[in-house]
This record gives sequence, C-alpha cells and structure tokens, in this order.
Amino acid sequence: MESFKKTLRFVVAVLLLAVIYVAVQSRHQEQEALGVADRPDDDIRCCIAIKSTIQSLSSRDVGFSYELLNYYADDNEKEISFARFRDTSVWDSLSRGDIDLIVFDYDDDSTSVKEHADEVLLTVPLRGNICAAVGLDNAPLLNSFNFWLNSFKSSRTYTLMSQRFFRSYQVESIAGTSSHSLSPYDDIIKRYSAFSGLDWVLVSALAYQESRYYMGTQSGTAHGLMQIKPTTANHYGVHDVYDPELNVKAGTLHLQYLMRLYRDEGMDSLNVVKFALAAYNAGEGRIEQCRTHAAEAGYNPNDWDQVALSLSSHPTFVGEQTINYVDDILYRYRQYKELL
Repeated sequence: MESFKKTLRFVVAVLLLAVIYVAVQSRHQEQEALGVADRPDDDIRCCIAIKSTIQSLSSRDVGFSYELLNYYADDNEKEISFARFRDTSVWDSLSRGDIDLIVFDYDDDSTSVKEHADEVLLTVPLRGNICAAVGLDNAPLLNSFNFWLNSFKSSRTYTLMSQRFFRSYQVESIAGTSSHSLSPYDDIIKRYSAFSGLDWVLVSALAYQESRYYMGTQSGTAHGLMQIKPTTANHYGVHDVYDPELNVKAGTLHLQYLMRLYRDEGMDSLNVVKFALAAYNAGEGRIEQCRTHAAEAGYNPNDWDQVALSLSSHPTFVGEQTINYVDDILYRYRQYKELL
C-alpha cells in the first residue's frame, strides 16, 4: 500500500510539472508572438491599438501617436519598441505586463476600458479622444509620461507635428497654399529617395497610391506606407516594417532594384518607370510573363503601353488593376510636379 502511495505521489508530481511546463511554454510563445520575450527592463513596449483603415481619418492618429511616443522615449533616454496591433486581447497583454503601454481611441474602446478598469491606469489625452493606458502596477511610467506630455503639448514641436499629420494632403488643398509638403513623411521619403537615386516626388506618389500615407495600413501580408511584405523587407535588411522610416527604406530600395532591372534591359527612361511600378504592384515574375505574352502576340515587350494592350488576350492575367495602378501614380506624379 505504501509503495502504491509513493507511486501515486510521483505520478501526480510529474503531471503537475508537465502542466506547469506547458503553461510556461504557452506564455513564452505568446510573448514571442508579441515580441516581448526576454526584453530589457528599460525597454518600453508599446502597442498603438487604434482601429483604422485606409479610408478612415483615425489612420492619421496612428502615425501621430507613433511619432509622439518616439519623442517621449528620446527625451527620457529610453528604448521603445512596438508590438503590432491585432485585436482587443492587447488589453489582456497590458494587464499581464507583456506590454507596458497602449494607445487607443477612447470612443472606440470605452467598453474595453470599463472591462479592465481595475487593472489599468489612463494617461492624459495625447490628442482629442486618443489616450494611453498602462498597467495598474506601472504608475511610475504613467507619471513620467503625463508630466512629459503636459510640457510637450505646449511646445512648437507638438504644434507643428499636429499640423503636419492632420492637415489635408489632397491635391486641391495643397494647391491653395504655399506649402510644398506632399505628406507627413516628406523628410523620410526625400532622404531615402536621395539615397536610392530616385525622384522623391515619384516615390511620394507611389506611397500615396499604396497607403494614402497611413502607416497603419495593412493589406494581406503587406504593411505600412509603402505596403512592404516582411519577406521583401528582410531582403533589404529591414526587420520592422511597422517603422515608417524603415518601411520607406525597404520600399525605395525595392523600387531602385526594379528600375535598375528594366534599365539593364535597354528600355527608355519612361518605360523603366512604368515597368518598375507595374512590377512593384504585381511582382516582377508576373510582369515578365506579361512581356513574354506580349512578344508572342506581336506586341513590343519593352513598351509598357503595348504590353498593357496585349493583356486583353492574356489567358490568366487581365491586369486592369495594375494598368490603373501605373496610370494613377503617374497622373498624381504630374500633379505633384505642377504643384511644386
């Protein structure tokens, strides 16, 4: 009997250890998915939990909040990183301490605020209904952020940043002003366009077509201002497509690669641009198939307009979306050049 009890206690202990192991592994995997596992103590892990689409004005709040949080980190000599927003479970992550701070729209998330009222603390508003929340045990971060934000809001930097993100960038609006700004991200676009030897106005027109300049835009696996896929970004040494600067870096390097590809084919400069834009949208492999089909159908494979005409008889790729994509970017490019 005593032997049986010892065996039973041993089995129970083993099962208990197994349950604990599974729980720890599950938690660790969840943290890795959020990108918060084994992070330094001085790293502030944030999530901008604002529901936005390419059509919604709230998308501007995403870029504004991202830049504001980076100012806070720089001014307070802290490291900051961002988890990608997926769903409302981000509030559970905040309560557990996996994330230090989330930014949200109070009107949209009032239900979540009430559900977690005993687990989180709210900051003063960043702007309008946009607020931030920290875990209940993270009062030092709350106090630090509130103190900094109250001071920062009275600065010229905050005023100019608000104007930059929330003014209208429609062509008609720009035409009625003396501004030469095409987007909130002109400085980034100019810097990486120059680095890649590209016309920054063309890159800006492409970014508008891809995202309307909303850094939170996501379509399938493509993200951000330039709608870059992680696999493409990794090819150019970029591992955070959420960061608007790195997103533009990857996008300009990819466009540079495509333009060089078609320039090496001996195309004229206009067709280099057209084919590069088409390949940016549909993929270089698909565009190569279209060129092959055009040649077989008696069209010039080095002339985009002729390749576009040949697509009406292509067996699997009509290409209307890509044709419109190229036309729309070049039309906006001409409008921008006239404005500038």
